Amino acid sequence: MTPYRPFARALPVWPQKLTGRMNTWLSFHASVPLAAGRGATLRLAAAQAYRVWVNGQLAGRGPARTAHHHARVDEWPVQADAAGTLAVIIEVMGYGIPTFCSTHEPAFCCAELIVGRRPVAWTAPRGGGFAAEQRTERVQRAERYSYQRAFVEGYRIGAAGLTWRVPGYAPARPLAVARVKHRRTWLARGVAYPDLSVLSPRPAAVRGRALPYRAALAAKAQKFPNLFEVPKTCAGYPLDQVEWPLFQTLAGTPFRTTGPARLRAGAATPLRAKEWIRADFGADCTGFPALRMKAAKATRLLLVFDEILVDDQVKFNRSGCVNALWLELAAGAEIDFEAFEPYTFRYLQVLVWTGAAEVSDLRLRHYINGEALRPAPAGLEPAAAQVRAAALATYRQNALDIFMDCPARERAGWLCDSLFTARAEWHLTGDNVIERAFLENYLVPPGFAGLPRGMVPMCYPAEPLQLQFIPNWAMFLVVQLDEARRLRRLPSAWQPLVERRVRGLVQYFRRFENDLGLLEKLESWVFVEWSKANEFVQDVNFPSNMLYAMTLRAAARLLDDPRLAAQADRIDATVRAMAWRDGRFVDNAVRDKQGRLAVTDHASEACQYYAFFTGLASPRREAALWRRLVRADYGTLYPANVFVGKIMRFELLIANGELAAARRELLKSYVPMARATGTLWELFEKHVSCNHGFTSYIAMLIDQLAAARR
Repeated sequence: MTPYRPFARALPVWPQKLTGRMNTWLSFHASVPLAAGRGATLRLAAAQAYRVWVNGQLAGRGPARTAHHHARVDEWPVQADAAGTLAVIIEVMGYGIPTFCSTHEPAFCCAELIVGRRPVAWTAPRGGGFAAEQRTERVQRAERYSYQRAFVEGYRIGAAGLTWRVPGYAPARPLAVARVKHRRTWLARGVAYPDLSVLSPRPAAVRGRALPYRAALAAKAQKFPNLFEVPKTCAGYPLDQVEWPLFQTLAGTPFRTTGPARLRAGAATPLRAKEWIRADFGADCTGFPALRMKAAKATRLLLVFDEILVDDQVKFNRSGCVNALWLELAAGAEIDFEAFEPYTFRYLQVLVWTGAAEVSDLRLRHYINGEALRPAPAGLEPAAAQVRAAALATYRQNALDIFMDCPARERAGWLCDSLFTARAEWHLTGDNVIERAFLENYLVPPGFAGLPRGMVPMCYPAEPLQLQFIPNWAMFLVVQLDEARRLRRLPSAWQPLVERRVRGLVQYFRRFENDLGLLEKLESWVFVEWSKANEFVQDVNFPSNMLYAMTLRAAARLLDDPRLAAQADRIDATVRAMAWRDGRFVDNAVRDKQGRLAVTDHASEACQYYAFFTGLASPRREAALWRRLVRADYGTLYPANVFVGKIMRFELLIANGELAAARRELLKSYVPMARATGTLWELFEKHVSCNHGFTSYIAMLIDQLAAARR
């Protein structure tokens, strides 16, 4: 492939004294005189996250994430103000810890301002025009937000406010920076830029109070390992080193509603200690919570948020993360605050913990996909239209730079989920731009540190926390690569990368083939779906082997190797001979004390869907089983969950003409979600994510139903 060299003079830099530190926030400042209104381009790459301000206004947020030893380059249009000043501030976060939502590599900033074709400011160890300063306003010793993401935000703001964003500000004592020598290959962004528009909440709000702390209540809260087992479970600060442990504080603090309130444009709401006001954005949204605040005296203030209410209150830890951030304001401080990290919520609660403050202009800045999407079919019934709209909202929040599982707890690019979201992207946009970026991330590294040779991460760009991976999800990568090449678009220049990755996986799985040719005793996290089916994944798991046969057929096409297709046929025949019992497929076989494989009687609903989804079974050949499934006559089958069993079910029903059953079940499952949050959920239950990317596939299924009925 042709080398991509986007920077004329800029170098990747970072202060040496801050290299490797956790939770470090820097700002890079440049000011350039230009003709009034003159345009320019800010070319920028950074790790692990950045935000851009131009003449006091937000101008960009990124980056588009990518693989180890690579970085994607953004280009933001910027403009001098009426006075002829172009003042650029780039805020960069170095998390300094492994996460599921970015690679753990040295932090850096590489930027240059281009006017015409000429760089007028650039990052460099000396000269260049950008000056760096550590932003100590963000509290470094904070707890983790979740196992999958980095740190809770905490801030200390002095009486002068957000001084570094004031017009004319320049660091008085800039930090010395050095070139970051960590090897990186530049990649084009490859995907659209985010929608950063602003959303206001509904005028109707709620007021309330935080009740006295109850230690017994805090003791009952689930103890997340990412908080209570640091550094054993994951990197970060142990709770006894955190400046203000929000989890322990909020877990023991009940909330009580005192009455209605109204939010009015330009009007401030006064809050005293332990008082709060809660805004409702009408639906689940993803972005940066923001508000104006003025501290009458020294004040500690919290933002607490979530997707739903539990017992009419925000439960900050409902979905396995710490949905809160805090600010400490000096007396007299008056700021317009916007969170640096993106979150997902419908309800935003502003709580004054100590002191007193006036708050106003509560809002959310979106961080979503803003591309035009396929309109709904004409004449779509209201219930289906509501579910479809929720699927599109879910898509916009999870299909940004990569396909994410959820935009809150993880922001991680999971395989398997990605197959269904990619189908939605193609259907909704007519292209697979994000899928190509997602797959490119998996293809460009020669290998993945911490994983067995040939294996790929279960989510990426990320680190394999506790060296865990899902072999089943690696199979789905091969399936998706094949489907993307046959039905969507993959650059032909990627073929050597595709072959390298697929051959590596085929060689990896060879180690687990037993004398029958079946995979046995797969390692790490063997995952079928979120149900009892996942209790039967050893020693020989039949759904995994059904998927393996499907994977080998995909690999045969990708590598032009018919031997792999013949092997897949043999696996299918063996699985059918062993697993077909009493008119259904059972889930597994285990070794007895004599070392012989004994087929169990465990049979899950999910296993049946894997059989039909992978092509092992067909409605014609296994007609009696298929008719039972269509009628939802599950008998003793262990029930499936939404992912991935029910998603497979919906697809199979439509593909095989069972439109009435598909419509009935889709609406029964998803209308309540659409009404509650305006998005579609990870599971049928409310205790986890209410906004999960793979469910955007439901929009495509609804459109298929509508087309079939015409």
